[in-house]
Amino acid sequence: MMFNSKNMSYIYYHEYFDGLKEQNGASGLVYELGGSPSSEEQFRERNMALQDFTFDLSLSPLEHLKNASKDVASVQTFSLQTIYPGLMIGTGNPHDLKSKGSIYSGFSFDYVTGLPYIPGSSVKGVLKSVFPTKEDTKDDINQQKMKYIKSLLKPGLSDEEVYGLKDDIFEDNDVFLDAYPCPTSKKNTKQQCLALEFITPHSDIIKNPIPINCLKVKPGVSFEFGFYLNDCQLSDGLQITDGLKITVKEKIELFKTILTDVGIGAKTNVGFGQLE
Repeated sequence: MMFNSKNMSYIYYHEYFDGLKEQNGASGLVYELGGSPSSEEQFRERNMALQDFTFDLSLSPLEHLKNASKDVASVQTFSLQTIYPGLMIGTGNPHDLKSKGSIYSGFSFDYVTGLPYIPGSSVKGVLKSVFPTKEDTKDDINQQKMKYIKSLLKPGLSDEEVYGLKDDIFEDNDVFLDAYPCPTSKKNTKQQCLALEFITPHSDIIKNPIPINCLKVKPGVSFEFGFYLNDCQLSDGLQITDGLKITVKEKIELFKTILTDVGIGAKTNVGFGQLE
C-alpha cells in the first residue's frame, strides 16, 4: 500500500488506520479493515510500506540550527550510530487497537517533519541517571556511579565537585535538544530508517507466547545529538576550585561515552538502543 502523506507522524497515527471498521469479535469489540484481502494481510502490506518509507534527513531541525546566523548561540553536536538489533523509542505512545496484524507499539515521530527522534528530555534523563545523588551517598550503586563519573573526568575530583558538575549540567546552564537521524553525506539525505520487529512477551508460563508487531529504527542509522553547553568552573561545595574547569568539549566527550555505555530508548535490557 502507498500512503498519501509524506509525513510519517501523520501516516503512523492516522493514515495507517484508514478504513477501520468496528466489529464484534469473540473477545469483544475489534477493529478490522474491510474489503479484500483480509484485514490481517492488508496490515502486513501497510507494515511493509512503513519499513520501505524513505525519509528526507535534511529536514532535521538540528541541520537548521547549525546553519543559524552568527548572532544565535552555537549548538554543539555529535553523532552516534545504532547497532543491532536497533532502537525503539516512544513505545508507550498509544497505537494499540485490537486489529490482527497491526503494529501494537507507539513510536516517536516529530510532528512537523515526520522524522523519528529521541526527545531531549530522554537524552537528559539517561545522562542524569548515571550520576550519583547526595541523598544516597552510602548506597553501593550510588558509590559505583560516583566512581564511574570520576573515571570519565579529571583525576582527583572530590565528591562535592562531581555533585557541583551534576547541578551545573542538569539544573543550571545546559540545554538538551531532540536527537534526529542525520545523513551520511550532504549529497545523500534520503534514507530508509525503519524496520519491523517482533517481541514475544512471556507473561504466562502456561500459555504459548504471542509475538507482538513493533517498529524500530534499524541498525546502521546515525543520530545527531544536540546541546547548548557552557564551561563549568568546579566547586568543592564552599568555594570555586582554582584551575579545575570542565570544558564544553569535555562535556561532549562525557555525554558521548555515557550514551555508548548505557544506550537509550526502550528495551535496553535486551540489547536495543545500543550506540557506537
